[in-house]
Amino acid sequence: MKWIQSQKRTLYFKIFVSFLSLILLFGCFYVLIYKMYRSGLEQEMVRSSQTQTENTAERFAQYFERIQILLFDLYHDPDLISFNSELNRYGPDGANYLKAKEVIENIRKEAYNPLFMVQDVIVHFEETDLAFGKSGSSSHEYMFEHFYHNMNYSLPFWKEQLDDEDAFSILQVRSFQLAARDLESKQLMPYIFKYPDTSYQLVAMIDIEQAANAFFGTAEQGNLVLMDKRGNILYSMDEDFTSDQIPLFSNNQSMVKQDGAYFFKTIGSNGLTYITSAPDTQITVQLQQLSKALLFVFVLSLAAAIIAAIILSRRLHSPVKQMLSSLLDRTSVGINETMRSDKHDARGQIWEYELIQKQINQLQKEKESIVERLKDQNAALQSYTYMNQLKNINTDINEWSDFLNSTGRYHIVYYDIRFRNAGTHVQEDKNRVIRHLLEHIHLISSESVKDTHTFQMERDEIISVLKGASSQDLGLLLDRIKKTFDTDHEHYLVNVCVSPLVADAFGFNEAYHRLRTLSSQGYLAEETQILFEERELPDIPAIPSAPLNHALQSGNEERCMDLVEELMVQFYEQGAGIQQFREFVDLIAIRFMETAKELLPGEDGYPALRLWMDGIQDCHTLAEYRQGFYPFVSAACTLVRKRQSSVQEPIITMFFEIIQHKYMEDLSLDYLSDKLNLSSAYLSAYIKEKTGMNFSDHLQGIRMSKACELLITTGMNVNEISQLVGYQNITSFNRSFKKVTHMTPGAYRKQHVIQEYRISM
Repeated sequence: MKWIQSQKRTLYFKIFVSFLSLILLFGCFYVLIYKMYRSGLEQEMVRSSQTQTENTAERFAQYFERIQILLFDLYHDPDLISFNSELNRYGPDGANYLKAKEVIENIRKEAYNPLFMVQDVIVHFEETDLAFGKSGSSSHEYMFEHFYHNMNYSLPFWKEQLDDEDAFSILQVRSFQLAARDLESKQLMPYIFKYPDTSYQLVAMIDIEQAANAFFGTAEQGNLVLMDKRGNILYSMDEDFTSDQIPLFSNNQSMVKQDGAYFFKTIGSNGLTYITSAPDTQITVQLQQLSKALLFVFVLSLAAAIIAAIILSRRLHSPVKQMLSSLLDRTSVGINETMRSDKHDARGQIWEYELIQKQINQLQKEKESIVERLKDQNAALQSYTYMNQLKNINTDINEWSDFLNSTGRYHIVYYDIRFRNAGTHVQEDKNRVIRHLLEHIHLISSESVKDTHTFQMERDEIISVLKGASSQDLGLLLDRIKKTFDTDHEHYLVNVCVSPLVADAFGFNEAYHRLRTLSSQGYLAEETQILFEERELPDIPAIPSAPLNHALQSGNEERCMDLVEELMVQFYEQGAGIQQFREFVDLIAIRFMETAKELLPGEDGYPALRLWMDGIQDCHTLAEYRQGFYPFVSAACTLVRKRQSSVQEPIITMFFEIIQHKYMEDLSLDYLSDKLNLSSAYLSAYIKEKTGMNFSDHLQGIRMSKACELLITTGMNVNEISQLVGYQNITSFNRSFKKVTHMTPGAYRKQHVIQEYRISM
């Protein structure tokens, strides 16, 4: 009690009491839910037992159906029919017993099949003193009086069954003495099949105990009773169970509780009645076991919650206590002394907060006093900016020295800053932004992690070294940093890369270069990315030359941009990294430059193209690459149109007119040379000189361009499209299409459908 009185105004005590109140509240809620749950649990167990009875009936019905099929097939065995006919005609001495041997082999095979769970299948002949089963043939007297002996099922009884008019009949389970097992007793259920007015019958000796255990369970789970249509008990797992113990079920009633037990009834599809019973103590025991388990879990959860409350209270109180210690060190007064001096204050406020308020007021007064003194003095240095830069330099040098001389493991956080629209930023402005970000990162890192060092490495790189940072501290720091950077994503994008724990200062260089590599693997995103580990990058795809040549030759800017955008979007959707995507875009631009040089030999416009190409280097997102590529493509197409308008070769004009209108026909260089009245060799060289491409490339480019258009805009199959664009052989068309587009026609159509769907979404 004294401890409670002395601690009740502390922050730790109040936090702990709050946690404890919540724990007790949830505990009461848990107990209430358990009581509601327990009331419905018994009903659920009853429903489960009823379902089990229905499932048992269904399994038995299916099982008896299999037995019927087995007996039916054996009854109609050609060997058995023939052997019975010979017995009736020639008697036992004239019958062919090789056929009987075949029947016995079939019976033995089916009897040993675990699916049927039968002890034996007996063939009983009426006219002769003969019966046989899986163990062979014998007289019917030996079979029923010695091999399968039961007082109730004597030989006269089996003979009477031959006169019964029912084809299938199930007899009551009896205990049979088995001669094959030294007169061992076993519970068997005879299942008889025969046709009226026939001279033989089949009897399946069902191992009912095995079947009951398979379809219902053991006797520990309750009792199972099978009854025929007349209400006679065919089988009961409890041998002492009688029909007088079966309760009276009213119409549509499937459950009755009587004499301390639950009885469940269902009628199977074969007309048999199935009754299961379980003592109510069984359900009570299950509820008690469940209650004990839930009580144990509740006590364990309560203990864990109280321990967690103590730990969390201490953790929440620890920073406040440290801050108080720092404040009180200024006045040489300890926390305990201050508590003793204030313990009789009865205003009910939290003691730590009250003390912090007093110290803040005191510090505020000291600050005002210092400011007043500074106003009365002339500062020797007038430039605050100059002093601030000197201070930053000294701080960086000191932090480098502290870091290199320190020991212990640490995390490295690498900030890769990429300015958007870099051409519009003056270098002085960029440096000012970098300094601002450096100070901001250092401030946030110091607030989250006690031991931290922040440096500027390269021009657009900042490094933070964090020692003793927990996963939680690191996560909170990265969340704050991301929110800060995302607010200015219109001006710059940042990749934040985090290293695993580094052992010492000697591992700094290797970790730093790994983080730079990791940053280059980031996605083309419009937000700050936080990266922890390297990923597998896709391969840079090949760039098809023929479509580029044909598109640029046409001078159509829109067509060229569609082709470039298709290449970029495909690689972007494959998950290309930042550096990898830039290399791919450079390859596209270089391919445009090379194609322009082939089409326009001696043209003096390449420096302008190189200037536009350099502008692509300042792009950082897919949208920026699209926007940056357009001036480059437009400049290239302008040069092509300029050259075409200045040359206007009649032969080239006629050449293009012919292949653009007759590409679907079987065009050849000989056909064109006849049309233009030129030799084939001269025409081929002339086309190559004037256009930079040979005849076959031009023709293939037009055909593939038209094929792509038909794949996208029509529903025709590939064979129809190949014939429309001039290919009579679909194999040749597929090979040419894959050579140009690096994919099959079907894959090209599917990819376009997926892109259209994504755009519509």
